[in-house]
Formats: sequence, C-alpha cells, structure tokens
Amino acid sequence: MISILMPIYNGIEFINESVPSIIQQTFTEWELIIGINGHPENSEVYLTAKEYELMDDRIKVYDLHTIRDGKSAALNHMLTLCRFDWISLLDVDDMWLCSKLESQAPWCAEYDVIGTLCQYFGENNAIPPIPSGDITAFDFLKANPVINSSCLLKKELCAWDGSWNLEDYDLWLRLWKQGRKFYNVNQIEVKHRIHRASAFNANGNDSYLQELRQKYA
Repeated sequence: MISILMPIYNGIEFINESVPSIIQQTFTEWELIIGINGHPENSEVYLTAKEYELMDDRIKVYDLHTIRDGKSAALNHMLTLCRFDWISLLDVDDMWLCSKLESQAPWCAEYDVIGTLCQYFGENNAIPPIPSGDITAFDFLKANPVINSSCLLKKELCAWDGSWNLEDYDLWLRLWKQGRKFYNVNQIEVKHRIHRASAFNANGNDSYLQELRQKYA
C-alpha cells in the first residue's frame, strides 16, 4: 500500500497529465493525497483539483489554505492524512510511466528509499546521468542521485525541512548520513518537466546548494 503526495502551489495547468499517469499505474494499491497550499480558501486551484476526486475514489483533495510556510510544511501536514506506510511523491508538472510503482515495489523489503531513472521533457529532453542499482555508497555530497518525483520511501523517515529551497535533497542527505539504504531502479519510469517556472530552475538554488552540502559535509 502506497500513499502518493502531490502538493500544488503552481502548475495546476499540468494536473490533467500527472493525475492520469497515477490512475494508469499497473500497481493499483495506492491512494493519492493532493494538497493545495499557498492559495486562499476555495481558490480556483483547489476547485480545479477537487474535480479529480470524481475520477477515482482513491484520490482525496485537501484545501491547505491555513498552511503558509511553503511546500515542506504542506508535505509534513499531508503525512498526517496518509493511511499507508510507504510514501511516494509526484510533482504536478511531472508524469509517471505506467509501470513506475510496480518496478519499485519488489525492493521495499531491502531498501529505505527507492528511486528510478528519468527523462526530462519540455524545454530539455535529456536523460540525466543518474546512478542505478544500490546507490547507498554513492557520494550524495557530489550530486543528488534521487529524482524527487521518482522516490518511494518509508513514511517513518519522512520529515521535510522548510529552511531550504531544496527540501528533497536535504532529506536524502540527512537519510544518507544516517546510513539508510538507497536504490534506483535501472529503468526510466518518470518524466520530469523542465520549464522556466519549475523549482529545477529556481533562482538562488546554487547558493542554497553550497550551504546544504556544507551542512552535511
């Protein structure tokens, strides 16, 4: 059983691609928690997302208008709404291939965090050089080897720090330092959209990156 978290601030225009990519999963034992943060109560973004509850009874949409501390705070709150012990994330502007969850499920018995390979699309169609297999010994200080929208991890390990723009990399570094076990499935199972408004291109990330690596060095 897997709880999928999709926090949404920007990017609601892509929901008609991301949510269907979850519904089409060959692994069917999941729930999707969509949380709308950073918008007024009953915003257009919330009302648009709410319509997707009609597509599948495994989808629940929450209006997190009282949470004003960004994505990390929204994610931490969404954990309290989950029923299952494994957590997966999908950013609203990304998509999964239909075998994504099924390709990861066999590795849950042995690993704490499981990712996959990915392909960029949109303004960049490259395939990033992500290491595959057991990546526990990979030097996470040199590069982030886990694509955020590919991750599957134990709920008990989830805690996002809102001090950083790079909350996913901060979590991976923290868990890596704790000696947790990481694995990347050697298949492209995620399409990560590259566009000017994406967090991937956020201004100031270079300085955050250096500070984050110094924190865990």
